[in-house]
Amino acid sequence: MSDKLEKTGILLKNKWLSDVKIVAESESTQKDAKLDAQANCLYLTEQQTATYGRFGRHYFSAKEGGIYMSLSLFPESAPENWPDYTLLTGAAVVSAIERLTDKSPQIKWVNDIYLGQYKIAGILAEAVINTERANQVVIGVGINFNITEFPEEIAHRAGSLFQGETPTVSRSALIAEIWSEFHRLYKTRTFFDFYKAHSFILGKEVEFIQNGTTYSGRALDLTPRGELIVQLENGEKKILSSGEISLKKWT
Repeated sequence: MSDKLEKTGILLKNKWLSDVKIVAESESTQKDAKLDAQANCLYLTEQQTATYGRFGRHYFSAKEGGIYMSLSLFPESAPENWPDYTLLTGAAVVSAIERLTDKSPQIKWVNDIYLGQYKIAGILAEAVINTERANQVVIGVGINFNITEFPEEIAHRAGSLFQGETPTVSRSALIAEIWSEFHRLYKTRTFFDFYKAHSFILGKEVEFIQNGTTYSGRALDLTPRGELIVQLENGEKKILSSGEISLKKWT
């Protein structure tokens, strides 16, 4: 099975995309998408050299065996009417993997995809709000597709979709399916229910830091906006925005 990224197949399955641009190396597909600023365009690279995730954190990018891509959108509606693109993309990634493989990934609120106890993918949705031209949304997705070795400091928590086994699907086929599911779940407005059904945090004891204070409690539910409702040990309920906190522990 060819592991070369193929533009044609991705576009054939996603006629709503305007183009797919593939480069051998990039600092960041997020930066590529922002600079090029083409609507409904998907940016792909074989290797990233300056990757970043939520809160500007660095994340591991392998020389081969990964999927690194960003989608550029220019929504016609006002920002307050946008869907939660992180939840939508998370649902699309999980749905695509389930459709094409025998794997059963789950979602760690808000933007991480896990296979068992190992993180295999991350999502970063960024809005570029402009007063002089249309607002842009850039959605970045990094997937450990077929990576066998990780740096020692993350080896205990990082995994790969196919690890120690031959992939049963090509990277291009998975990419095409992800954005096809993204479009379908958006059109049918079913992404929230799918995301919630695959969220392994709900019902678990979680720990998080907010405004310098560490809290513990049970994750109860998600609001329609994708916020996490946590009941603290004292009975108080907190509603957590993805932009404010990051979960530290869950059991």
